[in-house]
Amino acid sequence: MKRVVGNYLGAAFACSVLVLAFQAPATAKTAMKIAEQAQEATAVPDEGVYQIYQNHSWLWGKKGAGFFAVKQRQFESWTHDKGKSGYGDGMWFIPGGGKLCWRAQWHGSWGVKGSMTCFEHRQAGKVIYQRKAPDGDWYVFKRLKHGDYVTRKQNRIKARL
Repeated sequence: MKRVVGNYLGAAFACSVLVLAFQAPATAKTAMKIAEQAQEATAVPDEGVYQIYQNHSWLWGKKGAGFFAVKQRQFESWTHDKGKSGYGDGMWFIPGGGKLCWRAQWHGSWGVKGSMTCFEHRQAGKVIYQRKAPDGDWYVFKRLKHGDYVTRKQNRIKARL
């Protein structure tokens, strides 16, 4: 019985390796195709960038989220990475050319650190492409969620720090 299970697991592992080996070039081709499409697309106008982000939350999976409030263009966020939680307070702005940026003070067990982050947006038809500026990889942008999905979690993190 152990031999049968061992053979089965070995075959499954070998198949997994083959699938990954064939998938890597396909993934690279897809990334190149998206990059080419994004380069041919046009920059999202400032008003379009504003419409995408105003009063929306960008959910970063289990690693955090950011909320782009209309009031005074406040940017609020929380993060959780490598077992460490933190939060950011700042402002967001649109410098033009399809870009959105935020400047924030990040607070956590590491102390306080300021930073600025920008993303570029391009559009072809109904598809919006995004990349971290200045030289991140282009990807198809997923829509944000309307509303504040940040403040409650951010307040809990603030209370613990």
